[in-house]
Amino acid sequence: MPNLKFFNVTLKSLGKDIFVLSAGILVAQIIPLALQPFLKRTFTPEEFGTYDVFLKSFSILVALSCLKYENAILLPKKDSDSKHIVFLSLIITSFVFIVITVLIVLFKDYVLSRFEGLTLGTLLLLPISVLSYTVFNIFNMYLIRRGKFMLSSTGKVSRRLSEGFVQLIFGLGSAPNGLLFGDVVGNVVQAVFTFWKVRVLSPLKVVSWNRIKKMFFEYRELPIYTLTPNILNTFVLGSLTFLVLSKFDKAEVGYLEFTQKILSIPSVFISMAISQVVFQRVSQLINKKQKILPIIIPVVFFLTLVSTIFIVTIEFYGIEIFTLVGGEGWQNSGEYAQILVYSSATMLIFSPLGKVLIALKKFKTNSLWEILKFIAIVSLFFINEVTSIKVYLKIYTLIIVFFYILYGGIILINSYKYQIEEVKDK
Repeated sequence: MPNLKFFNVTLKSLGKDIFVLSAGILVAQIIPLALQPFLKRTFTPEEFGTYDVFLKSFSILVALSCLKYENAILLPKKDSDSKHIVFLSLIITSFVFIVITVLIVLFKDYVLSRFEGLTLGTLLLLPISVLSYTVFNIFNMYLIRRGKFMLSSTGKVSRRLSEGFVQLIFGLGSAPNGLLFGDVVGNVVQAVFTFWKVRVLSPLKVVSWNRIKKMFFEYRELPIYTLTPNILNTFVLGSLTFLVLSKFDKAEVGYLEFTQKILSIPSVFISMAISQVVFQRVSQLINKKQKILPIIIPVVFFLTLVSTIFIVTIEFYGIEIFTLVGGEGWQNSGEYAQILVYSSATMLIFSPLGKVLIALKKFKTNSLWEILKFIAIVSLFFINEVTSIKVYLKIYTLIIVFFYILYGGIILINSYKYQIEEVKDK
């Protein structure tokens, strides 16, 4: 018989932690959203196009920068092992920062020729932003491990406050690259704030190089089986930007940036918090050999409800919403949203559960799915007969919907198998 008391207490605790994280993320996201009417009327679609390419490149490099060892911070039973993974992650990301910086300097002429208005100085903001965000992510994972969800949330708020302030000042002064500078400052502030909170929470002074080495090899399956798929997934999420850039112009990239920003609202407010909390809880339950479906299934139902409401809203009021926020001239973003909302909604349902496969150590399964999805998306770059951006968006949406429904099935089947094979009724 299932333990109903455990089920109810678990869901109540899960809901509380998700609410705390979501509330912080909500506050953090209200700031840039509140600035959108000003920013969209201050910076051109071309400037937003350059900014979006910067952000998508940033996302790919962030996926690479820690070799995915930051996910291992939640996995050890001993907190001391977790601290040594923190140090290991910091060493790796520092090395990657140096490599990225050297590559940018070596290939600066090629990159600068592709984007007018950029200089080597602004281009070097990219590795600084990547390093800062990765440092934040490492210490944030440790806060999540310790159940300090409120501290995690306040770190995100510090980022958005500083980012919004800098972008506002640059916008009022009509200074170039204000969007880029704001992003970098936000990531630096966030990293410093989160590091400070971890230092107050727990000393990080005791370091054993032998134990760092041990953690490196003990969790080597993470970079072996999850690094490449994660980079591929990040590329897929940013593929529309690169696809539109390769076939159309930067103005269209700018319209698409606005579309993706609005469509990412449910994911940013809800999905990210759920993903972190579910990963933490599932990891703990697996260590105790307890059931995980009582957490997963209610999350799927809740996200399905949210996604349905989101689809209806964009379908009926999408163009009006984008025109109201961005002003006249941003109608294209609303039309693109009415196509892409279905892919965004499907990702909203199943993407937060992706780390369940990591907790179950189904690295190969996750890797195969990521590779197949990547191949399907990359095929769009070789379709030259289509001249309409909307057709590309429809094909992209069909691919994403198919693969994420498949992903959900894979997660549920593996979770069920784990319970059958590993968990005994008590």
